[in-house]
Amino acid sequence: MLKNPGLARLRAGELTIGPLLNFDSPDLAEYTAHLGLDWVWLDWQHGQYSEQTLINSIARFLGTDTVPIVRVKSHEPGTINRVLDMGAMGVVVPMVQSAAEARAITQAVYYPQRGMRSGGGVRLGLVGGNGPARYFAEANDAIMLVVMVETEQAIANVEEIMGVSGVSVVLIGPGDLMIDVKARNHDEAHHERLVQRVADASARTGVPAGYVCRGADQLRRRVAQGFRFLQYGSDYSIVVKGFEEYLEDVRGLR
Repeated sequence: MLKNPGLARLRAGELTIGPLLNFDSPDLAEYTAHLGLDWVWLDWQHGQYSEQTLINSIARFLGTDTVPIVRVKSHEPGTINRVLDMGAMGVVVPMVQSAAEARAITQAVYYPQRGMRSGGGVRLGLVGGNGPARYFAEANDAIMLVVMVETEQAIANVEEIMGVSGVSVVLIGPGDLMIDVKARNHDEAHHERLVQRVADASARTGVPAGYVCRGADQLRRRVAQGFRFLQYGSDYSIVVKGFEEYLEDVRGLR
């Protein structure tokens, strides 16, 4: 069977945690792939990847136990299909506002009868490990679909979104959610109430909720709150933190 460790953990009721890569470096993706993580998020929405560097970065995960997941730029079916044909084992889809939008996205992610994904992709035989036929037969059960809720409107519909067959995770994008909250003249307390609403919906439906965490304290808090898919840390934040520590080490020596 095709393996997707993060998806397996979620189905077992466990946590899965992984980092995000912004920099379009296949070499960096390769080193990260060998760290033993469940998954690594390659960001094609806000990151620096071109299509070619994304293709090459995904290739570096072949032969490792870590799977690449990609945040796509839009709901456009061809883009979603293309990323999966590159070998991504999951997609993160931004700005999902309703169950109808989530259902349309599942059509691009899954092969018939669950969806309308087109069969193709020269790398899929390598991903499947025994030719493309195996991949086509098993991919529907191995692909992780993460849909992002990033507005008050989306969270008003969160339980209906969680009810869409094929949605693996409903993930809060807290930055864009805060922008939307403030645009409606609401405050951080209201933002937190919306976050709790997603956690409560997850508890009722059994569909995992996710959160993009900006620090270890926030990570621990969201885990305690019931979130089970956590994006924590990025290449950018780790590089900045590393150089800050470097500057602290050498400060005063010159």
